[in-house]
Amino acid sequence: MERRAVYRNIEALRSMGIEIEGYQENREGYYLMDRDFEPSEIRLLCDAVAASDLIKEEDGKSIIKKLLDSLSIFQGRLLQKTVFVKSDKRIVSRQLFYNIDALNIAINQGCKVSATLLEYDMDCTPKEKDSVVLSPYATLWAEGDYYILGREEKSEELTHFRIDHMKDIVILERGVDMIFGGINPGQYARKYISRRGELEEKCEISCKVDLWQEVVETFGSGVMITRKNGKEITVSISAIPSVLRNWVLAHITECEVVAPKHFRDEIQTAVMEAYRKYWE
Repeated sequence: MERRAVYRNIEALRSMGIEIEGYQENREGYYLMDRDFEPSEIRLLCDAVAASDLIKEEDGKSIIKKLLDSLSIFQGRLLQKTVFVKSDKRIVSRQLFYNIDALNIAINQGCKVSATLLEYDMDCTPKEKDSVVLSPYATLWAEGDYYILGREEKSEELTHFRIDHMKDIVILERGVDMIFGGINPGQYARKYISRRGELEEKCEISCKVDLWQEVVETFGSGVMITRKNGKEITVSISAIPSVLRNWVLAHITECEVVAPKHFRDEIQTAVMEAYRKYWE
């Protein structure tokens, strides 16, 4: 290629608003100054793809390659040296993403859908449970799973279903039963999926100082130390009861519920039932 053609092409790119560093500026050569994504952002996206239990390993490798292709050759090589370790958790089929596409098409077209709901039998294989006709409103990503938010036919209440527990989704030539104005899908997901419809409660727990880090990681920065005595601390925690209960029982020898009384009594009952079961 003629050298002057390279200069003309670079100037053409610059005239389009693409920032290219030149030899006159750095005395080294020409390179693209800015890209759509920073290497750190691509790294974050690659990590998310690699860690997702919803993406098969071969599909994940393909997506990661596409992400790396948005960087320069040299930046991509740096990230290619990163080892992505896949978890041993469940990996769902590609059918999930076909289901999501079908539901999003129905949402955009304002159409109802019919679907078959699945449940797992005793040998861990999915089987058909019920059929449902749904006015879909939004697809949600919450607690590591995809959900469809909508309203069943002949029902006045909003509901949700896990999309990987659905099959044979058909878009119907019937309009949805309602306008979903004023509904915040994020708030719905936090209340009915993340919090399972439970209201937060406040409790005080006495535990070892060594547990403080885990308390913060589990319940967030809203926890507060109300008392400290040597190697023991008392913390005030706001969380939904089921999460509090599971955490306390998981650390039953390292912590003690101080208040409220009804929660302390609930833990005491659970401990006594477990004691009788294992003592007999």
